Amino acid sequence: MVFGISAGLILGLYDFWTKKSMDGNDVISIVFFSSFFGMAAWGLVLTLGAGNTLSPVNLFNLGYEHQLLIAVKSMAMTLSWILAYYAVKALPMSFSGAVRASGPLWTMAGGVLIFGEYLTATQFFLLFASIAAYYALSQIGKKEGIDALKSKPVMMMLAATIFSAVTTVYDKYLVQSIGLTAASIQINSSVQRFLIALVIFYVYKKHSKIKTSTTWSVYIPLVGISWVVAEYVYFLAIVQADSNVTYLSVFRRMSLVVGFILSAIFIGEKYLKQKTIIILVLVLSTVALILERH
Repeated sequence: MVFGISAGLILGLYDFWTKKSMDGNDVISIVFFSSFFGMAAWGLVLTLGAGNTLSPVNLFNLGYEHQLLIAVKSMAMTLSWILAYYAVKALPMSFSGAVRASGPLWTMAGGVLIFGEYLTATQFFLLFASIAAYYALSQIGKKEGIDALKSKPVMMMLAATIFSAVTTVYDKYLVQSIGLTAASIQINSSVQRFLIALVIFYVYKKHSKIKTSTTWSVYIPLVGISWVVAEYVYFLAIVQADSNVTYLSVFRRMSLVVGFILSAIFIGEKYLKQKTIIILVLVLSTVALILERH
């Protein structure tokens, strides 16, 4: 629970930095550079950790089959990033976060079908309450001129959320069913994601009719590094045998709280009073889930 919520708080910074990095930049460039800095962060960790538990020995010594299994995660994550970044660029942070909040529902479905993570009536009610609160938040988006059923960015964020939910369940499968270590998954996936993003970046730049250059800012490396940190913390929870991917998905959605606060201060969110009330409901439902767990 602590790791899940911590990952959510870090992801809140990640969402805010993603939004800021989009200023004057195209989505594909940000996906490429964030993938590069994510891989570089792991490279630095391996370099500094040589000779101890972070030593790179055997981390890249995976067989062909295992590399393919990780490649599925890498491709799903990259596609999720591309779709999510387009949505984040076009939508208010509170609204894009609200759409992303359907993630627990998709993750719950995967957890139930694959791992038999059935919830009690109280747990299900609390989960439903948190999702309903996110839905109420999305309704405020209509006042900001966003028609959820007709908005392409909304559909992109929904698709990105589904892909993210799939990888959440898949991560637990790789660790607990296949037996891969968290470090080998993360490090190999970071390299694969960079290579995938490199190909997409090259093709995009070569064939795009709109020639753009990247406007550099400190937010660009922060996007890639914060994702690596959040993923690392999240895997600290996943490797535990009794971890519940549905709970972890809800806890990670605490990122909306951080993103909303930063957006309200630095970007200028509208309808702050209504949104604040709904977000308080989200926080309370998450706390209730923790108490129910005990």
